[in-house]
Amino acid sequence: MSPNKVIILGTAHGSNVPGKCSPDQKFREYRFSRDVVALIKPRLEAEGLTVFVDMPADEVPAPQGTELRLRCKYVNGICARFGKENCVYVSIHVNAAGADGKWHNARGFSVFVAPLCSPVSTRLATTFCELAISRGLKGNRAIPTVRHWKANYYVLRNTLCPAVLTENLFQDNRDDVEFLSSQAGKETIATLHVDAIKSLFAK
Repeated sequence: MSPNKVIILGTAHGSNVPGKCSPDQKFREYRFSRDVVALIKPRLEAEGLTVFVDMPADEVPAPQGTELRLRCKYVNGICARFGKENCVYVSIHVNAAGADGKWHNARGFSVFVAPLCSPVSTRLATTFCELAISRGLKGNRAIPTVRHWKANYYVLRNTLCPAVLTENLFQDNRDDVEFLSSQAGKETIATLHVDAIKSLFAK
């Protein structure tokens, strides 16, 4: 593992952000993201990486514009401290097929990069997707041949270092929610992230 590498883990939204949950409200994206981050962080540290978490608290600043600016300010402050070439930002989320409070059929993993992202971002995103496919997390949707999606998300566009945003299955699909709610599901997603990040820095 290369020395002096820094990972910033991004949590999803917050307990005070409405609508980020399963239709029955039993599964909450903010909680899943923070539970997975808690599994990932010590495992990466055991590999010799320096790990930060952008917003570990359950509640996040409001409105969302403020939250996003503060997340980017935090990441970019770490980049200034350690050098952006030594940092990678990974924001961990759960997808949704609709915003209508209903269950949907879409399933599976996806990973996003900014439209004008760095080659490191692309390489990490591709690794994430290929590992997810190999572990049975592809789901039922078509995957781009480049193995990642591009989106103009604020935290991808405005952070200085390589960055990806993972969408770990769907919070409005019953089967995905059952899996993500289990300890085995959380372990699977955490291990996916650890292995993808380790692969990026492997000598």
